[in-house]
Amino acid sequence: MIALVRTELTRLRWRRAVLVLLAAAVVVPLLIAVGTAWSTRPYSDAEVAQARELARSQPGFDREVRRCEKHPRRTGVADAADCEDQVVEWWSGLYRQPLDLREQLRESSIGAASVLLALAVLMGTTFAGADWASGSMSNQLLFEPRRLRVWLAKGIAVGLVATLLSAVVMTLYWLALAGVAASRDIAAPPGVTGEIAWQVARCTFLAAVGAGAGYALTMLSRSTVFTLGVVFAVSAVGTMLVAALPLGEDKERWFPPTNLLAVLQGRATYYRPPPAECSLPGADPATWDAAMQRMCNGTGVVTLWQGLPYVLVPVVLVVVLSLWSFRRRDV
Repeated sequence: MIALVRTELTRLRWRRAVLVLLAAAVVVPLLIAVGTAWSTRPYSDAEVAQARELARSQPGFDREVRRCEKHPRRTGVADAADCEDQVVEWWSGLYRQPLDLREQLRESSIGAASVLLALAVLMGTTFAGADWASGSMSNQLLFEPRRLRVWLAKGIAVGLVATLLSAVVMTLYWLALAGVAASRDIAAPPGVTGEIAWQVARCTFLAAVGAGAGYALTMLSRSTVFTLGVVFAVSAVGTMLVAALPLGEDKERWFPPTNLLAVLQGRATYYRPPPAECSLPGADPATWDAAMQRMCNGTGVVTLWQGLPYVLVPVVLVVVLSLWSFRRRDV
C-alpha cells in the first residue's frame, strides 16, 4: 500500500494543473499577507503633523475636542487626553489601524484560508478527473486490480499533499505577520499564539477534507466539470436554497458559509431576530439576566462542534457512494 501511495504522490507531483494550483496556494495567501502589512503600515511623523494641521484649521475643531473631553468614553477613547488625537483622526482621514494579530484572526487570515480550501478542492478534483478524461484509470487497474486499494491510495496522496500544503502555507502566513508586528514593536496580545495555532490546525483539517471531498466526488461522477458545477452550486446557490426552506427565523444557523466559518474560526455568529418580549413596552435591558441579554441581542452562535457535523456528514456520504460506485461500475 505504501508503494502504491508513493506512486500516486509521484503522479500527483507531475500533474501540471496540480503544480499550478500548488503555486497559487502558496503565492495568493502570501500576497494577502503583504497586502495586510501594507494596509496596516504606521503613519509617518510628517503625515501625522500634516493631518493635525489640516484638522485644526477647520471650523469647529476645538468645539469638537471640548465635547469629547466632557464625555470621552462616548467617543470611543479611554481618557480625555486622547480626545484631540481621536478628533484629528476623524477630521483628517487617518483611519488606517495598526496591525492587530488577534483582529487578523477574523479578517485577512480567513481570506487566506478560504483560498487554500478552494484550491485544495480543485486539486483533488483535477487529479481524479484527469485519470478519467485520459482513460488511464483502466490501465492503472491492470497493474493493481484491487480497486479499493487504488481508490484509497489516490485519496491518501491527495489528502497528504493538502495537509502539508495548508500547514506550511498558513504557518508561513502567520510568521510573516508576526515578523511585521515585531518590526513595528507591536506586542502580540496574550493568548493569541495559541489561537493562531488552533486556526492553522483547523484550516489544515478542512483543506484535507476539502481535497478528499473533491477527489471522492470526481471519482463518483467521473467528470471534473460535474464536480466543479456541484462546488459552484453549493458555494453560490446553497445559501439561497437554505433560505428558501421553511426553517423559521433561525434559518441563518443552517447557511453553509456560517457552519464552514464556525469550523474554521472555532465559532461563528449570525443574525437571529430577538423574541417579541425583548421589545415589549417597559422592557429594561438593565434588569435582564445573562440569558435574557443573549436572547435579545439579535445574535446567534454556531460552535465548532455544531458546524462540524454539517460539514462532515455530506463528505462522508460522498466518500461512501464514491467507494461503492468505483467498486461496482465498469471502468
